[in-house]
Amino acid sequence: MNSRPFPIAWLLDLLCFWTALTANLAGSVLIMPKNCSFGEIDLFLQSRLVVEYHCTTDRKGLRTAAKMDTFLKRYHVKEGVLLAALLPGIFVFSGSSGWEALMRFILSFTVIIGLWLFNFSIIDFSAKWGKRVGTDHTSIPTQILISTLCAVGFYLVIGFIDTSHLLLSQIEGSLIRSPKAWFYLILRIALMNALVILIKYFYDFMEEKRRIEYQNEVLKRESAMAMHQSLKEQMNPHFLFNSLNTLKSLVKQDQGRSLDFIEELAAIYRYMLVNGDKSEVTVREEINFTKSYLNLLKIRFGQALLVDMDLPDHVMESKMPFNTLQTLMENAVKHNILSQRRPLKISVCVRGKHLVVTNNIQPKTGETSSSVGLSNVNKRFEILYGQTIIIDNSDGQFQVSLPIKPTR
Repeated sequence: MNSRPFPIAWLLDLLCFWTALTANLAGSVLIMPKNCSFGEIDLFLQSRLVVEYHCTTDRKGLRTAAKMDTFLKRYHVKEGVLLAALLPGIFVFSGSSGWEALMRFILSFTVIIGLWLFNFSIIDFSAKWGKRVGTDHTSIPTQILISTLCAVGFYLVIGFIDTSHLLLSQIEGSLIRSPKAWFYLILRIALMNALVILIKYFYDFMEEKRRIEYQNEVLKRESAMAMHQSLKEQMNPHFLFNSLNTLKSLVKQDQGRSLDFIEELAAIYRYMLVNGDKSEVTVREEINFTKSYLNLLKIRFGQALLVDMDLPDHVMESKMPFNTLQTLMENAVKHNILSQRRPLKISVCVRGKHLVVTNNIQPKTGETSSSVGLSNVNKRFEILYGQTIIIDNSDGQFQVSLPIKPTR
């Protein structure tokens, strides 16, 4: 909200408008033909003023229309008006005609549309279903209680303002002291308010359903992209060339290790094909897959790659997105130097509710990172768990903290 006093804000807006208008008119004078009479100049400037006025009015009209459209969609005003027009009888039980019927309709319409707007403003069932991290929401029962109390108050205010007492006919005269009459009046208001709340629940439920369907589609797309990227990286010529060269040398030197190499390579593709359609897997499954991938790297790089995985048993059945650890391992190997004198050290451990992957930073010269892999991992965690990964790139260490979903 603007903290300036209203007169100052108004004067500044007026000054800005006048400055823009003056500049526009000055530009118009510059493009006018020479030797114009004062009458022609005056007529020309007046036409420019009219054009400016209409353009400003059109812009304001567009902004107002956009705000109005947002208001109508957010509070479903059209449906509320339809309900208020079709159900005035909920408040009007006795038969009436003429002027009295019109007044009853107007008062009933006012009450129903008021309850509609109020409930659509304060009650939010989607806050209960949605995964919104770090936000505080009033509980649904509290919202409903506040809504009911305000509905009764609003109805009574409208009823007492109405001099004809059509809305409060149930408690007219001596009935105003009758607890039974008040009970039925409040019950009627509460039932009407409950109907509006039920409609709000339906709209929030459908909106939440659409949100979940959209997020599932996004998650499927992201998972498919991750799988495709991993398969593409592993099937590219460099990977195949290095793998075949490693396998060739192993066959000559140690046939037992060459068989292990082939088994690990097959395990990688088997895991990706079996779990490719899953959005999440257990930590145990992901660790086993990552070990197969690391075994290939260890055969290739030897002691230039040192990996330490220290994970307690209680996290092994926790859930995490498919193909996450392998992506981080691949990212570390891709962007850092590996040698016997300067080995790349990768550690995987648990800290609190996070699985932490850390590697020392020794970047390759001229190497730039597109961060596509990390961005993909972050999006999948955000969609699945409503949390983002934490990246710390300091003190010569690159650290990624992954929130894991505990077993129920």
